[in-house]
Amino acid sequence: MADQTDDQHQAVDAYARELTAFADALHVLHVDCGSPSYREIATAARAAGRVSLSSSAISEAISGKRLPSLDFTLELVRQLAKTDQGVLDQWRERWKRVKIHQRQSGAHRKRSGTRSKIEEAPDQPLPGGGQGVLPAAHLEAERIVKNAQAQAESIIEKARIQADEMTASATQMLLDATERGTIHVVAQLKLREHCRIALVGPPGSGKGTQSPFLSKLLEVPVLHLGELFRDNIRGGTRLGHKARRHMERGELVPDEVTLGMLEVRLQDRDTQHGFILDGIPRTLGQAEAVDNLLARTSEKIDAALNFEVGRDESFRRLVGRRICKKDSSHVAHIMYAAPQKDGICDICGGPLYLREDDSRNVIASRWDAWNVQSELVVKKYGSERRLVTISGTGTVSSVTERAISALNAYFG
Repeated sequence: MADQTDDQHQAVDAYARELTAFADALHVLHVDCGSPSYREIATAARAAGRVSLSSSAISEAISGKRLPSLDFTLELVRQLAKTDQGVLDQWRERWKRVKIHQRQSGAHRKRSGTRSKIEEAPDQPLPGGGQGVLPAAHLEAERIVKNAQAQAESIIEKARIQADEMTASATQMLLDATERGTIHVVAQLKLREHCRIALVGPPGSGKGTQSPFLSKLLEVPVLHLGELFRDNIRGGTRLGHKARRHMERGELVPDEVTLGMLEVRLQDRDTQHGFILDGIPRTLGQAEAVDNLLARTSEKIDAALNFEVGRDESFRRLVGRRICKKDSSHVAHIMYAAPQKDGICDICGGPLYLREDDSRNVIASRWDAWNVQSELVVKKYGSERRLVTISGTGTVSSVTERAISALNAYFG
């Protein structure tokens, strides 16, 4: 019995993970296509005349509340990406994989429910001294009980339908209000003359995941420390040569080199109205140096967005992550976004591997460094009333919405 219960829980957990990964993929597609409002998507689908898409159903699909139908999914992808048949086929296979987990989860629930009813049914020995004939009173009692059960089930079903209708109506109103609110909040942030944000948080808190979404919504570039290193080394700059020498010797790149790269990058026109720092500052010294660098042009970090996440969740995220060797921007996860073929990238077919930085020992060391050094950065911004803290747990879309709302509340 315990084994059967474990199987049921595993099936339910597997379906939840697949549904979350499916919803996150839809969210990524939505943001990549300019984040059109759900109402705009629904109107375009209505004009196409193939499959009806409502704002509430689109929101539920992207937020991972339930798995939409296959026709709904393909029409949503068509409306967002205007894509070719090959991409639609990939989404069809992705949907089928989630559907299989959904059916397995449902089958376990049904089997569990049937077993419970059988186990709970009491033994009913034949009365009358084993003659096998039930007294008339006993038969009448059984009939009354059955009728009462049927009436009760009918009443419960009607109440359930009415409750579902009320819930659907309330959900629609809430979704419409949320959609209008999110669009309004983003519009308010865009009205600011500039938006300079530093992302902080422990390893695996979601900074790298959220930065491209925030960049698209706020229309400011991400200045990622790793990309600064790669661009300068690839471009053969003086600072790139210095960084390469330290990296080849297994040494940390000095702050003066890192900040020099950042200073050059800040001179580009796309940073005029703001930017998002990812990967820097990691130490109190770096935070103070960034402040001094920006002060030369009478600028400053407007807000530090801090993602809070537990150590256990961080380990689950990072240890399970797999990177494509052909394209490091292609990322899979053995729990949350498992590839269709083990060890093979779904996007380009390249081999997937576990980065050394994502091993348990390295993650533990990074957390120790965070506790010793980076928490001082959080305290600095907090003491200066420039800290905005949110929970980093949940679906990608929910964390993005949480970040946008928190920033808007901070800026007033």
